[in-house]
Amino acid sequence: MEQRTIVLGHRPVPTPRPDQVLVEVDLCGICGSDLHSPGLPQVYRGGFVLGHEMSGRVQRAAEGISGWRVGERVALNPNGNVCGACEYCRAGRYNFCHQATMETALGLQSDGGLAPLVAVSPKTLRRLPAGVGRLDGAWVEPAATALRALRRAGDVSGATVLVTGGGPIGQLACRLAAHSRAGRIILVEPAEERRAFAAASHADVALTPDEAAAQLASAGQSALQADVVLECSGSASATALALEALRPGGVFVVVGAGNGSGLDPATILLKEITVHGSFTYAGEFDDAIQLLADGAIEVADLTTDVVPLGAALSALESLRAAQTMKVLVDPHA
Repeated sequence: MEQRTIVLGHRPVPTPRPDQVLVEVDLCGICGSDLHSPGLPQVYRGGFVLGHEMSGRVQRAAEGISGWRVGERVALNPNGNVCGACEYCRAGRYNFCHQATMETALGLQSDGGLAPLVAVSPKTLRRLPAGVGRLDGAWVEPAATALRALRRAGDVSGATVLVTGGGPIGQLACRLAAHSRAGRIILVEPAEERRAFAAASHADVALTPDEAAAQLASAGQSALQADVVLECSGSASATALALEALRPGGVFVVVGAGNGSGLDPATILLKEITVHGSFTYAGEFDDAIQLLADGAIEVADLTTDVVPLGAALSALESLRAAQTMKVLVDPHA
């Protein structure tokens, strides 16, 4: 079996094809899924530059491409190269377009943003308004992911929302739930460094998994009962705990994926729980840009550090150890 690893290397400057735009990368976030890319050959094909949470500036457009000016600030939708012809594109369900998500996704099946320059389809480009700060631009993609998850849950106004996993997506889920007027927000996260962000993310309660389990086993378990669960960790144990906390008739949204599901069919049946998956985003990418431009959600405080490209491997390891929230890479530093 091929041994797949993440390495730091040199590549020639990309030459855009006639249907591409050359983008100078400003910042690129390291995603939790990047950590596991060697073990995910179905989506991370290998041999490509990682990085799908990126912003930058248009450096050059091929002669036949119009509508883009040199120097324009952009966020790049890594799943934006839609075919426009499949049944899902025709229905506006772009996150199911196979070409966009499983064949040409930036940083997964084609070169991404952990490099100074990247050649992309103009369909991946989104203009960044002046109100979107430099750090914010690299947060568009994860914000879109969290926004999609929240929308899959339906109307959360007045509801108790339990978020399991306090990494970047979980923190964004809390903030977006608060923006959507959730009645109460509970965050469960094992790492103290990440629970420390709970107040800024508008969580009313932040617990370790052990504390949450003890509360569920106690006479005061009703304090942890939730109407909606956003499971952002990919942990089977977190999933099992969240199912126990969910009220009958509740909604469970699977946002993170890991080994083993923790989804107990008997519990789902007896409580009549509605389970939704949440896969990337469709219109949420553009909506996330607008939310950031309007200042509706804050993200800059979630940025732990901005590091040069040469420090990307060590940043991956600190993320693996849950010692950081989000590291952005500046390929030109």
